Amino acid sequence: MAKETFLTCVTVRNNTLSLRGWLEFWRIDELTELLESLDVMTPSDLCLLEQKEVAKLELKKVQEHHYQKALAHSKYLEDIHFDRPPSPLQLWLETWRLDRLQKPLFDLGVDVKEDVIDLDEEDAQKLGMRLLEERRWKQATSQLLKVIRNFDFKDNTRASAPSLTTWLVSLKLEELDEPLQLLGVVELCDLADIDDRELASLKLNKLQRKHWDQGLLQVLKANKEAMLDGRADDATFVGFLQAWRLYRLAPIMDELGAYVQQDLLDLEPSEYSLLKMRPLEAKRFEQAMITLEEEFQAWN
Repeated sequence: MAKETFLTCVTVRNNTLSLRGWLEFWRIDELTELLESLDVMTPSDLCLLEQKEVAKLELKKVQEHHYQKALAHSKYLEDIHFDRPPSPLQLWLETWRLDRLQKPLFDLGVDVKEDVIDLDEEDAQKLGMRLLEERRWKQATSQLLKVIRNFDFKDNTRASAPSLTTWLVSLKLEELDEPLQLLGVVELCDLADIDDRELASLKLNKLQRKHWDQGLLQVLKANKEAMLDGRADDATFVGFLQAWRLYRLAPIMDELGAYVQQDLLDLEPSEYSLLKMRPLEAKRFEQAMITLEEEFQAWN
């Protein structure tokens, strides 16, 4: 990869180049899969590898020469905090309840969420989106260039928090899922309650601690009350429907792409007939929508 292309990618995408692209720049991209297996996610992670892990790479003489250059650059990127936290496609899709689209997006060549900006309307039609998924897609893509892995629950776009498991996978920390559950961590907002003693019990190495700190910084920036308001909780959606005696409509709502209660706010009143409600259900549904809209406005 030419240096000019490398710099252009960094500038235009407003993000660091992928690990594979960076390694290609230093002519050691054949190490990509092996480094990823060692939990290296970004260029600046390379300098945090312990010597015993570097030994597993079994570098040849020529590779060693290029590796040392890449290592020097990695230390520089770490010193100036150039790396941004990763923003995986799966994490972004789940926050918008669009994770059903992951496979068709992959088939189109979308590997990371930044690739989404290259899709045109014709490509989007191939995703087979449901009615409400399509509306969330438009909201999500419209702000894609403005927000990079920012869980801001006080905006008016009705995004929701990703699950703890997805968050851990995005940071290559999935092995912490069970230990965290044993500590009582159920959702992202619970991470703020972990003290130093409990964190030490997780026995994170340098690379894992870096990924943990990057992810936790974003979580702590989010408003804790907003994360606890139930907007991302599927069980709350079931409870919402049961409370309004509308649970019979759950399968129809699923077909329309409504997975949490705020998704229903994307329905136009003229489209309520799509739910095939009985007369009294229709009355309760309209009352529920008024209440839901008032609650949502209060959150914002």
